[in-house]
Amino acid sequence: MKIYEWIESTKALRLGIEKTDINSNHPIFSEFYGDTILSLWSPIEVITIYKKTYKDFPCYRFGKPVVSRRVKELIEPFTINEIEFLPLLHEELEIYMINVVNVIDCVDYDRSEILLSVGVMAGFRNIVFDYSKIPAGTYFFKIREMADTRVFITESFKEILESFKLKGLDFTKKYDSEFTIEMERQQKQQYEAALSLLENDHGPEFSYEEARAKIETGLAVESGKWRMQPILLDYHWHEIERSTI
Repeated sequence: MKIYEWIESTKALRLGIEKTDINSNHPIFSEFYGDTILSLWSPIEVITIYKKTYKDFPCYRFGKPVVSRRVKELIEPFTINEIEFLPLLHEELEIYMINVVNVIDCVDYDRSEILLSVGVMAGFRNIVFDYSKIPAGTYFFKIREMADTRVFITESFKEILESFKLKGLDFTKKYDSEFTIEMERQQKQQYEAALSLLENDHGPEFSYEEARAKIETGLAVESGKWRMQPILLDYHWHEIERSTI
């Protein structure tokens, strides 16, 4: 199984909202966490910010996909239990914002890399899915941990778009169930080997006295995590107690 993150092409039409028309109580200004909002929705006007080539998947903002009427009619029979189509107003296009209500607990925490901020989870450096928890026949889904910003689509959805030659999404960010633990381990080893090669391939080494001499000529030098640059020469210095750091 292959999973893709919903990312609009750089050639997709860009949408926005006129500041003078902003109604802060409208659901479009709230976060989409996977709960139904269809009963609260009323059509709201959006405008074109940048005219681009592709119009079937206009870009509004992360976590809030937009599609044309053509795309809606094609995918609605498959996604009726996974998404809500929220009508938008536009001077030229008939378009709909998508609210994904299919939230699946499918993150493999043992293999995913978690980002922490002040001891609290702030996201993922790398997501690995537990594909056994993603039901067959899934097209759209969210994960609770990032429901407001990430929308995921499956290979089945991609195949529908390709069969109708629809363009406007970027499928480069891919998660593959065939990427095994062993392949992951090998990838990390290759990455660490490449870093080690870069660290070791740093040219000739020299003494601290020679390093100071190079600094005075305007060069920068480093040793491991320590780095000295000419900017330090412009400071005035004074004696302090020697540190053990």
